[in-house]
Amino acid sequence: MTSTRYVAAAFSPDERMLAAQGGPPDWTLVLYLLEKGKVFSVLRLSDTPGLGPVTSVLYHLEDSGVLSVVGERVVKLLKLNDKLLKTWGYQGGHNHNCHCQVWADQHTLLIGTDVGSVLLLEEGELRTELKVSHPHLGPECDKRSSGEGLVGLGGRGPGPRHRRVTALAVFHGGFLCACGPDKIFVFQKSEDINEHYIQRFMMRLCEASPASVVSGRGEHTITVMSLSPGEKTIVAATHTSQIFTNPLPSLEPSKLPSLMFTPLHAKHHEGSIVDADACLWKPVVVTAGQDRTVRVWDYQNHNLLLSHAFREDIFSLSVHPSGLHVAVGMTDALRLVHVLFDCLRTYTELKIRRCAVISFSPSGHMLAAADGNLLVITSSVTFKKICTLKGHSTKVTGIGWYPDSSAAITCGVDGYVVAWDILNGVRLWEVGSITSPTYLTSTLSLDNHPTLVTGCGASCTEITEGEVVQEIPYGNGDLICVDLAPVRSLIALGTSSGKLVMNKFPLHLAESFTTTVGHFGPVVKAIVTSDEGRVVTCGGDGVVVVWKITMTQEETPEYLAARERVEDLPQILEMLVSREDLKAKREYTEELERRVSYLARDKEVHLGLQQQEFAASKDALVARYNHILDQMNDTIQTLEKERETLRAGQDVQLKKLMASHDTAMAEHQQELRQKLLYEYSKQDKLEVKLKEVQRTLDRRVQEAERKTRQELQLRLDEQVAIVHQLTADLEKTCVELERERSEGAEIVRLVEAATEAELGQVRQALHSQLAEEHTNVIKLRSERAALTKNYATVQRECEQKDMEVKALGEERSKLNSSIRGLERELAALRKEVNHRDDVIHDRESKITTTRERIGELEKQRFLLEHQLNQLKEELEPLQTALDQRSQQIKQLEDEMTETRLVVGARDRQVKELSQRLVTSRQLSRHLQQRHHSLDTTLTRVLADVAAAAQMIHHPKKLKELVKSLNDRYVRGSRNKQFWTRTELDKPKSPEDSAMMDGGGPGEEAVPELLRQREMLERSVATLRAQAQKQTRAHKDKLTKLVQENSELLESVRQLEERCWRQEEDLKQAESMAGLRDPRSGKRRASRDYLIQTVTRQADTIARLQEQIRVMQGNPKKDQGRGPEIHMPAVSINSSETDNGIGKATKIHIPGL
Repeated sequence: MTSTRYVAAAFSPDERMLAAQGGPPDWTLVLYLLEKGKVFSVLRLSDTPGLGPVTSVLYHLEDSGVLSVVGERVVKLLKLNDKLLKTWGYQGGHNHNCHCQVWADQHTLLIGTDVGSVLLLEEGELRTELKVSHPHLGPECDKRSSGEGLVGLGGRGPGPRHRRVTALAVFHGGFLCACGPDKIFVFQKSEDINEHYIQRFMMRLCEASPASVVSGRGEHTITVMSLSPGEKTIVAATHTSQIFTNPLPSLEPSKLPSLMFTPLHAKHHEGSIVDADACLWKPVVVTAGQDRTVRVWDYQNHNLLLSHAFREDIFSLSVHPSGLHVAVGMTDALRLVHVLFDCLRTYTELKIRRCAVISFSPSGHMLAAADGNLLVITSSVTFKKICTLKGHSTKVTGIGWYPDSSAAITCGVDGYVVAWDILNGVRLWEVGSITSPTYLTSTLSLDNHPTLVTGCGASCTEITEGEVVQEIPYGNGDLICVDLAPVRSLIALGTSSGKLVMNKFPLHLAESFTTTVGHFGPVVKAIVTSDEGRVVTCGGDGVVVVWKITMTQEETPEYLAARERVEDLPQILEMLVSREDLKAKREYTEELERRVSYLARDKEVHLGLQQQEFAASKDALVARYNHILDQMNDTIQTLEKERETLRAGQDVQLKKLMASHDTAMAEHQQELRQKLLYEYSKQDKLEVKLKEVQRTLDRRVQEAERKTRQELQLRLDEQVAIVHQLTADLEKTCVELERERSEGAEIVRLVEAATEAELGQVRQALHSQLAEEHTNVIKLRSERAALTKNYATVQRECEQKDMEVKALGEERSKLNSSIRGLERELAALRKEVNHRDDVIHDRESKITTTRERIGELEKQRFLLEHQLNQLKEELEPLQTALDQRSQQIKQLEDEMTETRLVVGARDRQVKELSQRLVTSRQLSRHLQQRHHSLDTTLTRVLADVAAAAQMIHHPKKLKELVKSLNDRYVRGSRNKQFWTRTELDKPKSPEDSAMMDGGGPGEEAVPELLRQREMLERSVATLRAQAQKQTRAHKDKLTKLVQENSELLESVRQLEERCWRQEEDLKQAESMAGLRDPRSGKRRASRDYLIQTVTRQADTIARLQEQIRVMQGNPKKDQGRGPEIHMPAVSINSSETDNGIGKATKIHIPGL
């Protein structure tokens, strides 16, 4: 296998195997057996003619031996047979460029192609080709692309609206097809068998961006598509690292589906990020991407604040320290834009085309921009050019500032780093011999010296006040961006491989670099935030990553001073507000006031009507509940009377039943006595027969013992003779074997000599004679092998004879040991008989007690059954009454919930009105303060102008006064933009003057709104009190009813427990008496069967006692018989006869 990587993998449905598809050049498919960790089968696809890149491998839904492989000019269905993968089914894969596949069911496979069609295969054969049709996809194209699978999806494909099917997903009733950029088509199963599927909807991921409309950048090619397990949500991932979600559209024609996806978290840049910058006074980062969008991010709360799209390419950007302005370098000009609530609004332009580097000064009043090899400094207040500085022979690649905004620093491709005095337009210092620096950053070090870091490639250089301090190489990639955190003594660098590199700063304190992978593409920008608590990296993959810095802080005086310097930075949290926005807000406030007054009047009327309806409904409910309670009290009284009458009748019936039961028990006991007398007489007869049988049995046992001894002696004599004969035969066979062994050796020696002579002759003979002699040699060798084999068999036979002799000796010893074991068993049997006597006596006592207990339990059982039936009859009307009461309680609860919902809705409406009133007050107060400040400023200006008019005859004093007025109100004032607008020259309207004098209509509406609010609060409070009072009354009634019901249920439960305990006692007594099976719990027989069992046990006890007496008398008779004789193994099995009359004994003697 020469593949260097895997391009696809899939698990089998039984999770025992893994299919891994290798990459070029041989495209080998390997099946791994997961349990053993071994390769199960291998198939090389490079032998397929015209094979292109393989993109997908997939197992069958149920069959682990079937899988499919698709790619460019390849569709293969493979089946596993005897560890070999063999092709089956459709063989026309060389006609299609396929990119994805999915099994719709057990028989159907769907395959997506690059011409906007889906191949439908059933049972391995092509049934139809489903065409995806839509005007935005363009005309159908039969041209097959030759790109390398899905790796090329990041590009444009065949055109702006290509027809490539990149992902498929199956749901119940159809499937989803991702075809073309940003498009997903929904197919539904057709009722027509020949049509298979029909196209229903088209869904879009997002609206087309300006970049995608013009150049095609920013289009989303779907690479992966999946459904939730419940088939409710669709998730789509694109090649631009975006994830979108949308509910699965309903296929019912009555429901309108949602056809536009939404981003999972926030919509990132669709392509690489071009430039980024962080605000100095706000927790904001602004990024610009190749998709021609500028996005504003909050790196503390991790969310997207604003996204604005332009119609031109963006090359660079810079953020004002206040965060209210952004400078954006575009194709035709450098634009300055305001950051508003929902968009970016351009307010001026600078004629600098394709500006690659921009930077605001730390104070924010100057803007530095690179125009080729020139540095252009512009005022961000007057938008006039301050100076143009030329110090490089080639393109400027980086711009930095001194922390006090007194000087700017530039670096260029020519290798020079130049510091400029902005006020005088001259060079402060210059450093050369730096290899084409591409990045530059500056800061104020801990010792209050301006410090900058610049470099290119695999090294970075630290420069302080025009002197190179140190240069540190980095050998793990090219560095393309840098930023500093002077207080935390940290430097952050970004590499072209997507890694974030951290080290200590200044560089003479640097140790080993700390490297972390952060992006799939290069790190375009690395920014240390103003609070120095985070690092923000922007990558070529369009993703913004926020890193948290966790370093130990120092307590040196320089560190504390720098920390205070950072903490003294102003914090601006508001956005820019324009005059047009204020006017729109004023109109919106007036409209809100009108709506509030109208809603208050309307709500007052509605509340009056609803209060009347509520009072009427409350009276009706109270009357209804009182009537229901009266009915329930009547039913309770009637039930109590019925219960007393039932108890009286029950007592009378119980007395009658007790009398009848006593007479029946007396008669039954008399019958039992007669039966017992009959059984006793029968038992005497059976005992006589048992004695006769025992005598005959003893005689037979003695005869069997005598015969067994004789036969054993004969067998021993025969075995000894056989052993002697076998030893003699063994000696003879040994002599013969020695003789045969010597003869065989002589024969072998002669044969070897003959073969050597013949071999000498064969060397001179022809090839035919050589073959004949070779066969003769083989025959002789086979004969030799046969002789050796015969010798081995004879040896084995001798060994077997020895083993037989040993086995006979062991058998003899076993017979002796068995005789001794029989004697031990006889002693154990005697002990067991004695133990059984004791058990029999215990059982007789238990039987007598059980008989008495049975009589009592029969009486109690009959009584309990009768009581249980009566209780069930009494509980039926009570249960019906309880059901009715529970239904009534549920109805009451439903009505209470409805009233609570009505009161809650009224409370919410009152809260909304109060909130609107508060917001309108705040807006009106803010506007009044704004007008007041403007009026005071205007009066001051008019007073100063009047003073200047008095100096009209003194030109010098007038000039100085006018200059001071200009510095005070135009340059130094916060409202300098206000003085430059043309609206101040227009005369004020009567409405505006009235608004300034009287405060506007908001002040007149405030008392009315307050009065209406108090009235609404009082009405709501009264409604709440009434509702609470009613709920308390209802709760008290319900608790009383519930308590009565619980008492009744408790009494019923106690009666049921008593019945259950009595039944359990009865069952236990019956099981002890033998009337009930203890395992199954079923009754075995009636009282007659109990009597038979008792009599049978009595007979058995008598027989066992007689046998014990007989066995105790036999040892005395055998004392004088002579020496002990070893008997063979004898087993005695005693079993009771089926009729229970006697006991038969069976004797098994081996050999008889």
